[in-house]
Amino acid sequence: MVPDDFDTYVRGLGYAVEVVRGADSQEYSVVRDLQITTGSLTGKVCDVAIQRPPQVPYVLPASVHVTPHLLPMDTNAPYATQPGHIGPEWQYWSRRYDRPPAPKGIWTHLLTVLGEM
Repeated sequence: MVPDDFDTYVRGLGYAVEVVRGADSQEYSVVRDLQITTGSLTGKVCDVAIQRPPQVPYVLPASVHVTPHLLPMDTNAPYATQPGHIGPEWQYWSRRYDRPPAPKGIWTHLLTVLGEM
């Protein structure tokens, strides 16, 4: 899998996906206008981003970025969050993905992370 595979999969679901370069000079795939459908954040709309690491084999970093900020910034909370690497409007959530990378699995991971709040 390569990052473009994820982008193509999510576009096939009807979402707009944009590649942006963060303040950290890394590339990110940004899914625009995702409405959260489960958990305490149900009904909120946000952009969600994951880093596009260039290495092969592809390994998804343990991070999910969202904008706007959806939770209080707190590095000691059970669901620790901090300022995002993309820019100040982004919130970084440290969430591991420990499965073989596949577009559907990564998408499910993102939806699960957002629904667990």
